[in-house]
Amino acid sequence: MIATSGLRRSDSGAVLFHRLREGVLALDPAVEGMLRHTAGTIVWGALMEIGSAEGTVTVVSLADGTTSLYASAGGGVVGGGAHSSVVTATRHFLAVVEERLTSFEPDGERALVPGDERIAFRALTYGGRRYAEAAEKDLREPDHIFSPLYRAGYAVLNRLRFVAAARVF
Repeated sequence: MIATSGLRRSDSGAVLFHRLREGVLALDPAVEGMLRHTAGTIVWGALMEIGSAEGTVTVVSLADGTTSLYASAGGGVVGGGAHSSVVTATRHFLAVVEERLTSFEPDGERALVPGDERIAFRALTYGGRRYAEAAEKDLREPDHIFSPLYRAGYAVLNRLRFVAAARVF
């Protein structure tokens, strides 16, 4: 789980978003208890970031089941890993990221959020962060290389929305 000790009640939505996001991007999987699996998986976490004119929504999926959503305009969902349907969607998303990992590029240190109508995928691997980005309209096409990531990431997002709407946290 991600430590939130540096957060203050007075933090604005945008500041909180960036602090939580940066916290995830800086995680050390060994410290978080996500040691390399013997099955040979490389990906221990992934983010799907949705850019729009109103801001950015970041969906976080980690191998330990931790699943969250952060919105730069304020709000979000934490604790999704307490729900089996969310964890199942998260694990599927991570598996799809792993399958497409060779098409990702090394991620820059700044890890900029995507622009309007763009979707960014970040793979958190034992060898460092990897990155892929595309226009959302292109990802809706079934033959795009990252369309399976888009569908799997949205499945996580939809499961989080469902459990949040049901207020089962």
